[in-house]
Amino acid sequence: MLGRAASRRGLVVLLALWSPKGGSGTSVVAAALALVAAERGESRLADLGGDQPAILGLPPTPAPAAGADGLAGWLSAGPSAPTEWLDDLAAPVVPGLSVLIRGSGALEAATAEAGAALATALRDGYTTVLDAGACGAPPVRAAVEVADVALMVIRPCYLALRRAVADPRLEHSYGAILVEEPGRALGAADVAAVLGRPVVGRFPVRAEIARAVDAGVLRDRLPAALATAAGTLLGGLPEAFDGWWAA
Repeated sequence: MLGRAASRRGLVVLLALWSPKGGSGTSVVAAALALVAAERGESRLADLGGDQPAILGLPPTPAPAAGADGLAGWLSAGPSAPTEWLDDLAAPVVPGLSVLIRGSGALEAATAEAGAALATALRDGYTTVLDAGACGAPPVRAAVEVADVALMVIRPCYLALRRAVADPRLEHSYGAILVEEPGRALGAADVAAVLGRPVVGRFPVRAEIARAVDAGVLRDRLPAALATAAGTLLGGLPEAFDGWWAA
């Protein structure tokens, strides 16, 4: 759901990405969106999925000040955890972009209220991309629900669509990002019809993308196909805000 303040701030928002099924490419899409957003203004990538350091070619615990707790530790402290703690968790990725690592704690141990508080805190002064992955823990689900824009990342897969329509996060999602693979029987129109939500972004599966991720060089050499898809999606967000709020 979109708030009135978010629509006025342009891209200074919290964009949450989630998936009904693991292996959909949520973390790679989130990384690409954060990297492109950083070219337009100060941005953060909040990693509740846990894979961003590997995808971006960073050490497993890239910010010494963050310790082992990361966002999991912030969440476990409860909804009254100071917003300033998030600054200590931020590790630089490229100019204009920092990542907030997940940490090693169990997300299931935190409350939904803590997740909602985290989403509110992440909005403060940054464009933040939240990588929620396929985790359905209460705090992660709450963060998705409170985000300015929530988008489902999905492949055109019958099993994934079955899970998606039964997922309560769909109700809070503006639309879907389709990760397109060659040879699939289902297309964007089919996915939109099943979900009852528009497909607002289309990211291709390409060998050069897989190689960049495998080599940990995504932050230094973002493949053109990813950069173009991310830029197109981010460019459409203000229009999405206006349309969603007016509805």
